[in-house]
Amino acid sequence: MARIKDWALNPLFLGRRMSFIAGPRQVGKTTLVQGYLQHIKQEHLYYNWDTVTTKRKFSENQLFFLENIPEAVPAPNHSAMPSFWVALDEFHKHPDWKMVLKGYYDEFGHFIRFVICGSARLDYFRRSGESLLGRYFLFKMYPMGPKDVLNAEDFDPHSAWIPGKKIPSAEPDAAFKEAVGQLMSLTGFPEPFFAGSMEFYRRWQDAHISLLTSEEVRDLSKISDIARVQLLSSLLPERVGSPLSVNSLTTSLRCAHATVKNWLEALAQIYLIFFIPPYASSLARSIKKEQKIYFWDWGIHQDGGKRFENFLAVQLMKAVSAWNECGLGKFSLQYVRTKDGRETDFLITNQGKPILLVEAKTSDKHLDKNLVYFKEKTGAKLAFQVVMRADGLFSQKAPSVFVIDVNRFLLFLA
Repeated sequence: MARIKDWALNPLFLGRRMSFIAGPRQVGKTTLVQGYLQHIKQEHLYYNWDTVTTKRKFSENQLFFLENIPEAVPAPNHSAMPSFWVALDEFHKHPDWKMVLKGYYDEFGHFIRFVICGSARLDYFRRSGESLLGRYFLFKMYPMGPKDVLNAEDFDPHSAWIPGKKIPSAEPDAAFKEAVGQLMSLTGFPEPFFAGSMEFYRRWQDAHISLLTSEEVRDLSKISDIARVQLLSSLLPERVGSPLSVNSLTTSLRCAHATVKNWLEALAQIYLIFFIPPYASSLARSIKKEQKIYFWDWGIHQDGGKRFENFLAVQLMKAVSAWNECGLGKFSLQYVRTKDGRETDFLITNQGKPILLVEAKTSDKHLDKNLVYFKEKTGAKLAFQVVMRADGLFSQKAPSVFVIDVNRFLLFLA
């Protein structure tokens, strides 16, 4: 979580802006923020909207957090950095949270820096309502990767690898490889990962999905048919890795196309699933509409191939977010597929231009011909075939086309 710690909680990077930290439930946002506040000896300025105490204090006095800040606050000085940090966890559940935060920022932003944590809405609210444009930076905290497990060094965007830089020659050590293997089995959510038990993970997973598809969906939206939303979520794992047909889901669920789309959007907003769109290009006969879906908890898959592809999708999303949030470019994760069945699993673009293709394979070390085909057709500068069961593999098969084992690939990925 070095990127979040070093950038979402970096006063020099933020300036006066609020820090919005969004991501799946139970991914560690609260622990991270509380740890930082303890480090700067301001742990008393953490408030969780899910608690009765915080709601009661807010109802009695909307400026309740000022009670724990010294009375002698500095006069407005827009060139100075704020002195205090106030963390508001799950505050997006307040019906007028955007207006309240705008007021907080405009009145107290000269001496208080606000940190807002949430598992939903924070990166969706710009579609409607009061704009907070120019008052915050959004950061996304995702399930752990191997560097998070090993408490890797601080994230430095100036030295971070991005497509276009020279591929590092370093090789992963035994601890890194072990972390990758454990993540594949126990997912990247801290609680089940550090419990280290498949039995615990299965119980945790059932409770996690139940929480998201009942309480979170109900809190977030006006959806009342929770039973069919849960049925929808159970139908999605088998569809991971392929363009999603909403029409086939409407048949299974016996409801309207628009309803299923609304439910899918709700499942994305609560961070159960995420979408990867197709690369919209002039590529002959390319698919331009159907998105692919993946789960933030890749352990939901029993099939090893789907689990590995889903795992890689999450790690690539983490890298794209890191590059974007640190100002290294405007990156996007997509996939490319033609109507005649040619496909490469992932395509990363920067400013809309293809730069990196990635194909996931569980054990096949033979170069996928579609990887070379799409590299030529899209003009991407680099392509990797990432193999799960191929320790020590790193081989160039064509100009800027490599077959590489997953450990080595993740070692240089952000």
